[in-house]
Amino acid sequence: MQKLIAIGVVAFGLAACGPDDSLPLTAESTPAKPACATGSPLPLTGLCSDGDAALFLATDASAETFAPRCVWRTEEISLSSNEAIVFRAQDCSGEGWDQTLYSHVSGYLKARQASVPEDQFGFILQIVPLADGETAEQAALKTLDKAPEDQRTRCETYPVNGLKLAGRVFKLGPNAELEAELNAANPEDPWDACGPNGVTMDAMQVWEGRDHHALFHMLGQDTPTWDPASFTFYKKGADGAWTKAS
Repeated sequence: MQKLIAIGVVAFGLAACGPDDSLPLTAESTPAKPACATGSPLPLTGLCSDGDAALFLATDASAETFAPRCVWRTEEISLSSNEAIVFRAQDCSGEGWDQTLYSHVSGYLKARQASVPEDQFGFILQIVPLADGETAEQAALKTLDKAPEDQRTRCETYPVNGLKLAGRVFKLGPNAELEAELNAANPEDPWDACGPNGVTMDAMQVWEGRDHHALFHMLGQDTPTWDPASFTFYKKGADGAWTKAS
């Protein structure tokens, strides 16, 4: 899998605002104002694009903008006719920096700078829908069919602490025996284990468990321009309104 290269600038410069404070906010429903205070609504969901924390299941409040004139903006990406993923990312157009463009292809979110060719992208997130009764950990273990054959029975999931995401954070990595073998075989060099959805010493990669999805985050080596905690699914109802889902 192509590694994510740190992207120094951000998203489409869309202006926006948050939901109506007079209406109750739940994990299932986030009504948007009919008009945004600082610009027009986003074209797909109608949500305001100011990066308001109320639009997302979670945000990392400790995340700082890269420069004084960078601001958080809301990004939306269509996943299907009635599902979208919404997140916040930094817009540094005020600094004169290049935009970052986001797209969805075959279950992956990708990012690239607007000034570079379209094929020069980085993967940032893999979205894996869960079957009824399936856990995110079970979905992660299924990816071991892409791992080296001699590692497939020696990889396991384990929880990760200290990383702010909306859901349950874990990694798919080697068991103690395999990790010891990899360290002994590569005393001075970084190593990978458990396939493309496993661990690599060259970059941060983690899984996140949600109610209906497993998310595989490819965070790279540097602070990303997007907020990994903010990825939030929205569903379109029969009335055409988009509501927040877990």
